[in-house]
Amino acid sequence: MKLSFCICCFLIAVSSKAQEIFQFKQTPCEFPEIRECTFDELLGETLSVKLEQFNRIYTKKVNLGPPSYTASIEIKKPDLYYSIQKLTKHYRKCKKKDILSQEKIEKEMVEIINKSILIFNQETDSVEQELRQANNSKDIIGVFERIIIE
Repeated sequence: MKLSFCICCFLIAVSSKAQEIFQFKQTPCEFPEIRECTFDELLGETLSVKLEQFNRIYTKKVNLGPPSYTASIEIKKPDLYYSIQKLTKHYRKCKKKDILSQEKIEKEMVEIINKSILIFNQETDSVEQELRQANNSKDIIGVFERIIIE
């Protein structure tokens, strides 16, 4: 009797930790055209352009007006934005240390950036909550792997 109770408790604990799949609908999305951007030697031209597209969608310049007259940058969906920034640093380190090839880095990052751009105009609270709890690059990549766009 005690054994069956322990097994039931174990199964409940394991099933409660099942990872959620995030499903989003494919909606029309316009990727900004990039004519000039800062070229990142470690990440390459393709990723530099993708990151610039991402930055244009997820940030907005805001003029503060008098008396400072300086522009400030507003970050939309900061959890997604800063997760991409962490992954960019992670992949730069991987490239510097020759842990991953340029092709693998481009493939993974382009897929992640495209997903983040495609879900920008949708309700992403659950994804953002998961990203907030992600402690490292592996966890962040795991969250993006569970995003499915139909």
